[in-house]
Amino acid sequence: MKIYGSPLSPFVARIILACDHKGIDHSVEMPEGGLKTPEYLALNPFGKIPTVKIGKTVLYESGVILSYLDDTHGKKAIIPKSANGAARARLIATISELYVQDPALQLFRQLMGRSPKDPAAAKDLVAKLEQGLDVLNMYISPGPCAGGKGFTIADCYVAPALVFVDAVAAKFGVKDVYKGRANVKKYWAAIKKHKSAKRQIGEMLKLMKDRLKAM
Repeated sequence: MKIYGSPLSPFVARIILACDHKGIDHSVEMPEGGLKTPEYLALNPFGKIPTVKIGKTVLYESGVILSYLDDTHGKKAIIPKSANGAARARLIATISELYVQDPALQLFRQLMGRSPKDPAAAKDLVAKLEQGLDVLNMYISPGPCAGGKGFTIADCYVAPALVFVDAVAAKFGVKDVYKGRANVKKYWAAIKKHKSAKRQIGEMLKLMKDRLKAM
């Protein structure tokens, strides 16, 4: 399976984590010539990442890809079989994506100069991030995985998001972002050691460290 994208992208990382967990052979590369070439737009007309090629099948949008991988590679399912288990995993994933990752990514873009520095907007984003982490702390397990014992789709979303939380929190005045959020703190420590996540999350942390050093 070929994954188009960067391993630092949290959207791409979701797919890599699922592949590592399921033991799916895969390669990761950025599209030759960038995201707006006619060749890449023929695969993904939005010119975004990730896009995957599996034989003749081409898919984009991380949620669609994850569902497809679970349907076609049933071993080590990432979507729990029970309705309650699946709903909880998806809820944790959605909280992470919309209320933790989104403000963290917007702060990261300010940090990297990809969007204008705006102290007022940054303050608002920090408040949204902290609220998102508070709610995430209510639902997430302290480990070893987000939903408890088993690795699920929730981990594919939460773990990459926390890489970006770690990168931006102190830069925007939050000295201890996990203070009062014991479940998230314990989860983050545990998932970085989990056999399904440690390779990809370790690579993301290294890439992030290099990116911040190059600022």
